[in-house]
Amino acid sequence: MSRRIPSLKALSCFEQTARFGSASRAAEELYLTQSAVSRQIQGLEDWLGCKLFARQKQRLVLTSEGESYLQAIRPALDQLETATLTFLSGGAEGGVLTIAAPPTFGSRCLIPLLPDFRSTHPDIVINFISRIGIPDFDREQIDIAVLFGDGNWPGLDAHLLHGEEMVPICSPKLIENLDYSPKPNNLRDYSLLHIATRPRGWSDWLTASGLTDIDGENGPKFEHFTMAMQAAIAGLGVALLPTFAIEDELANGRIVAPFGPPRASPFHYYATTPTGRSRNPKIRAFMTWLDQRKNQEA
Repeated sequence: MSRRIPSLKALSCFEQTARFGSASRAAEELYLTQSAVSRQIQGLEDWLGCKLFARQKQRLVLTSEGESYLQAIRPALDQLETATLTFLSGGAEGGVLTIAAPPTFGSRCLIPLLPDFRSTHPDIVINFISRIGIPDFDREQIDIAVLFGDGNWPGLDAHLLHGEEMVPICSPKLIENLDYSPKPNNLRDYSLLHIATRPRGWSDWLTASGLTDIDGENGPKFEHFTMAMQAAIAGLGVALLPTFAIEDELANGRIVAPFGPPRASPFHYYATTPTGRSRNPKIRAFMTWLDQRKNQEA
């Protein structure tokens, strides 16, 4: 008895058109003509008896039926791809693994560890890109994204990577003329430099230090850790930065941390991947390696 399923070509055209919102972009991705993609989608709609897309201005958007169908078939397509790649590689965990991570964390914490992963998985080639926040895994073809938070993101599997401790830092020139050793309560005398991705960073640190009378909300804001650090080095004020981001600068004396000890953030870094893709051999290999490193460091 034959299976009542549409052709894989039609499903691929449907998935890629949903991904790009464009039949022409899907055609480029699949090495087909635009008319061929449109015919495949029309045939799939006729086969299912419903419209899968609606046109809004210059973009094709999924109808409610199209969205439901895409969510239903995507895990099956992922599983089919994984099974095929595993078979073609003879069961080996090969291929290209694309990882997205915040730039400072990626360069200082993750990239230095990758030679160890490569030594145990030489058939996996890693592409590393800079991203902050949840990416579009499908559109950007990202396998794993490093996110900062509580570990709970709908639709994503999360593996704990790294904690974060925050400490106030400044230029040594900012305090060189003081006739006393700075303490946490002296922070009220300085401009507090903020990081856009840590809007409550200063407030949380000050509260944990018992300094609720210091305003932790106002002050210049910077998009990245490196920008805030450069502002502190230039003498603009005191920045609150994670310890992993400042080790080299502390060691060479460009910055100092005189206002108190590091304090743990309530959030952590996680390696995430869309639910259902963890079975992919290359993703599974990377997540297993992370767990092994975490166990070794415990």
